[in-house]
Amino acid sequence: MLKKGSGTPQQSEITAFLGKGTEFKGVLSFEGTIRVDGKVEGEVVTKDTLIAGDGAFLQGEITVGSIISSGKIVGNINASQKV
Repeated sequence: MLKKGSGTPQQSEITAFLGKGTEFKGVLSFEGTIRVDGKVEGEVVTKDTLIAGDGAFLQGEITVGSIISSGKIVGNINASQKV
């Protein structure tokens, strides 16, 4: 059960955040849940969850456990659990 004001389960479990105006090029590999609101070019690899926010732009190969997307993705998505 969540305490009042603690946010949704996805928000309370985020381990890293790339905000608007952030740019990353290369291989992004992580454990846990990460939220991206900036730009990522390259490869994203995890067995866990990637959240692409409204302002996110991801270009490249994405291999994840789960992905939640409100942004723009150009490339292939391979999700072992859910999209």
